[in-house]
Amino acid sequence: MNTVRKMEAKGSATLTSGVAIVHKVQSALEAAGIEFLNHGRPGVRLREPMME
Repeated sequence: MNTVRKMEAKGSATLTSGVAIVHKVQSALEAAGIEFLNHGRPGVRLREPMME
């Protein structure tokens, strides 16, 4: 949790965490249902539930 707090405290400044740490945080968030957007409107959103 401290890693995420430190990243959030940076605001819009460039993250100085190692690439491996950033990828681990991203992977954990994606596993929890977060979708990262980077197509014209960068941001995040909850992934749509899969229809069975």
